[in-house]
Amino acid sequence: MKKFLLSFLLFIASFSLFALPAVTPHVPDFSGQFVYYRDSSFERESYIGILYYNDSTYALRYYAPAVEDKKNPKIEKNIHILFTIDPEQKNLELTGERILSAITPEDTDLVNYIHDFFYEMTKRRQNAGEVDSSKTEYQDYIQFGGKVTLYFNPLIPIFNLEKIVSVDKKTVLQIVTAGQLVSSDDTTFANFKGISEKFKDTNHKFTKDKKAQPLPISFKANENSTELKAKLDSSWNAAAENFYTLTNVAIFTVNEVTSPLENQFDVLKRRLLLGGDSVYPNWQSQKIEKNSKGTLITQISYHSESNSYTYDFKFLREIDSKTAGLYTLTIFAGVYTANKKYFDAILKSFE
Repeated sequence: MKKFLLSFLLFIASFSLFALPAVTPHVPDFSGQFVYYRDSSFERESYIGILYYNDSTYALRYYAPAVEDKKNPKIEKNIHILFTIDPEQKNLELTGERILSAITPEDTDLVNYIHDFFYEMTKRRQNAGEVDSSKTEYQDYIQFGGKVTLYFNPLIPIFNLEKIVSVDKKTVLQIVTAGQLVSSDDTTFANFKGISEKFKDTNHKFTKDKKAQPLPISFKANENSTELKAKLDSSWNAAAENFYTLTNVAIFTVNEVTSPLENQFDVLKRRLLLGGDSVYPNWQSQKIEKNSKGTLITQISYHSESNSYTYDFKFLREIDSKTAGLYTLTIFAGVYTANKKYFDAILKSFE
């Protein structure tokens, strides 16, 4: 958990952004951002992902886990292709491609599917025009059964696409997770293998210390900054002025962040929604709630390296047009569900 949070704080200071051909996004795409969708047009469990390197380089990947069925078993499928395009063209024009995974002649249809997905989704994002808030588009899309409704959201990277729903109200394509590569060695995109909707966490325990004393937290980035406050207790240990740990089960941070970009709060909200460093937030379980104090993002994330789950709370408090206070609280899932009242009280103390 600690490494992921630190990589996020380092990222927000760097800005290197691009866009799809003939698309001006409300929230700019940053190098290394990616998104994965569950594609229900296949009979087997299937995912399609796209990764944004820069304005001329993308990677797309199809993944399907093995099916252990005695009557109809299927082997795992992993097809990963790196594409280069001409960013000066109005339409998507490929200038090169390199297949990064092993394939067989039987995979030709899947390779063609990846090509079609890239072309079709780019065209449909272009046709959607400005996406500065959630919107829907009714279009004809043969691959997904004909007449469909496309749901767009500017906080989702690259295509801004959340889901596609068929005329008979079936969700045929839906976002599963999205992330941000935090280094050139980050294999989070290449290693994605799906997220279980059911999770158990019996490895992490916490019992509230009834004798713990209140521990008020006050942080100012500098003498001219706005004071950011929260309420912990003496069970928490200070690793830094704005970084606290609760044994090995939870982490709390508070910081001030600034951005020179337009729409900077939407830029920050998107970044808060993204995983990375082998952490995959489940977009189907997340909540975004806004109140008079700010915006609270709640997610459940899968940590593939440790095969564990966390509840991730990120609170963004707008201070002025370029500055925000950022609180994060990350807790192992089993600890949060068993001590929900305790941690919810900490969330309510953010001010």
